[in-house]
Amino acid sequence: MRASFLPFAPAERASDEDVLRNAQLLKTEGIFEHFSCVTPFILMILNEQRQIVYSNQRLMEMIAVGSDVEVLGQRPGEVFDCIHAYEADAGCGTTEFCCECGAAKAILKAQTGEVGIQKECRLITRSGEAFELRVWASSYAFKGRNYTVFSLTDIRHEKRRQILERLFFHDVNNMLMPIVGFSEFLETLSLPDDVAECVTAMRDASRELASEIASHSKLLQAEDGRLTLELVDGISSVTLVDELVRMAKKIWGDTRITRAERCDEFLLTTDRAILYRVLFNMVKNAAEASSRGEVVVVSCLSTGSDGIFSVHNPNFIPRATRLQIFQRSFSTKGKGRGIGTYSMKLFAEQYLKGRVWFKTSENEGTTFYVSLPLLFCEEARELSVSQLG
Repeated sequence: MRASFLPFAPAERASDEDVLRNAQLLKTEGIFEHFSCVTPFILMILNEQRQIVYSNQRLMEMIAVGSDVEVLGQRPGEVFDCIHAYEADAGCGTTEFCCECGAAKAILKAQTGEVGIQKECRLITRSGEAFELRVWASSYAFKGRNYTVFSLTDIRHEKRRQILERLFFHDVNNMLMPIVGFSEFLETLSLPDDVAECVTAMRDASRELASEIASHSKLLQAEDGRLTLELVDGISSVTLVDELVRMAKKIWGDTRITRAERCDEFLLTTDRAILYRVLFNMVKNAAEASSRGEVVVVSCLSTGSDGIFSVHNPNFIPRATRLQIFQRSFSTKGKGRGIGTYSMKLFAEQYLKGRVWFKTSENEGTTFYVSLPLLFCEEARELSVSQLG
């Protein structure tokens, strides 16, 4: 027995003749055919009753039908065989389950005149297949008629990847933390010098591995827009530079890494771990670009409104490399590299409200800079509070 429920969306449908007239009207505009051919997503145009009056080839391929005529007049949930589309006589959009459907919400919102609406939609077909979709809807007026442009893409692989990443980082951290803790405990014991040296090396290596794992986890979150800042007040610029120099000397002992003669002291409110990772990648790139005995100089200066960190090395970056240096996966060091400069720009500019750039010349060498607004303190604090809320 069907439950008594007021339809979420209007149940009325256009006649078959009206649907066909709309379809023919849209096909007279050749731009739709050209546009739909180069669109990588499934694309539909819906009438005011949320019925399909135009669709692209991507939809035909996904549902394995030979012609768009077979989908004319249907609603999106019916085309995808959604289990709830058949629980009410009026079809897709009219059951109580449709109240929580991202696709239905986006379409109804677009029908109020809004554009560029994006939502996610979970759908189970009558055969039991589960879809996770990202959908877009936008109001569109054409030749005196109102339509909704509706597109979608399957994000099941993206969601599975996110789950696997979370599980992976969680499990690896669970295995690594006892090693870090045990090495730190061993350091408190009285051990022979050679054993103590090995324990210190194990501790440093395990800490560095933990840092790398955290860095990759944050990078993936940042790319997906899921990264939440963990703000710290009163971060000392000079202390941060000194810490970087000490760590770099341990790792790249054959390269002379030093602090500049002038280093201004200023205090920051920012995500310390992310800022440290940005600066560490700057130092790492400079050290790896330098030969034995060459000097890498780390500096911090204040302009009054901005705090600027810089890392200089004596080498020149060729033009072909300069043009691609901030692209993801671009590297001069071989396959599987190229995240460092890309992540520097992503973290600093999209999350820390800063700016990353570089200067290079054959006479002066190369200097990478990251500037952070000192007035970011209050803005960052407000952002953090809003994220928690």
